Amino acid sequence: MDGVLVAARFALYADLAALAGLPLFWCSMGADGRRTMRASVLGTLAAGGLLLSGLWLLASAAGMAGTPLLSPDWSILDILLKDTPIGMVLAVRAAALLLILPLLFWRGRGWNALVALPAAVAAMTLAWSGHAAASEGLAGSAHRMADALHVLAAAGWFGALLALLGAVLTGRRIGQTAAMLERFSLFGTIFVGTLIVTGAFNAVMIVGLAQLPALLHSLYGWLLLAKLTLFGAMLLLAAANRWQLTPRLEAAAYGGDAAAALRHLRLSLLVETGLAILILGLVAALGTLDPLAA
Repeated sequence: MDGVLVAARFALYADLAALAGLPLFWCSMGADGRRTMRASVLGTLAAGGLLLSGLWLLASAAGMAGTPLLSPDWSILDILLKDTPIGMVLAVRAAALLLILPLLFWRGRGWNALVALPAAVAAMTLAWSGHAAASEGLAGSAHRMADALHVLAAAGWFGALLALLGAVLTGRRIGQTAAMLERFSLFGTIFVGTLIVTGAFNAVMIVGLAQLPALLHSLYGWLLLAKLTLFGAMLLLAAANRWQLTPRLEAAAYGGDAAAALRHLRLSLLVETGLAILILGLVAALGTLDPLAA
């Protein structure tokens, strides 16, 4: 496993997931305020996406040629850009990320939705840089579409965690935080359902239904099992947030123990966000492995 390539993939995945997920969350909240702060965050993430895409390209070339990261084999880079889907993927991603930058200065209505579209496109291009990129024909197209939806749902959940964590850490009014949690519950359910369906489809497409038991004998399979375990833990925490902590927070808004409710919610969101970051790290590693190699 190439540690530099995994690190580059992880940083890129985290950046693009946050970039796509945050405006999706703000759209779901119907929020249009605090635009200056949000624009600075998204601008930084968009610029980071451009730089990290370049780093990922260099790390990919270095891994293929066995050369240092900063002394690339230019012939390998030329092949990657011209003879593989990577060139088109980077072009589409760069166009989407560059489009975001002027949109950050838009003063009209619907700003969140306007920025969310190119941010989602940038994140969904990740589906063309993993195992799904190797699939061919109609099945390959279905695989990449499912993977793109998987990426978008994961980004939506990740962005919501970051936004909610920011709300509880910056002392937003308890009633506002409870309303955010309640309103996001429907979108969270959609994201979870999408992740489960597309994840199962992707697993079958990568190794084939008959070969699924063979994953237990490969590093890929064990890392995938770790990812599913962490995902299950996130589901438990999300359920606790929805059915226990949110009602307690709503009660605290009307005279309950606000400090205790916020403390428990803050801890839950910190743990859930930490699990999401670990999953991103596992996904970054999984994309570099042969699924059936022992």
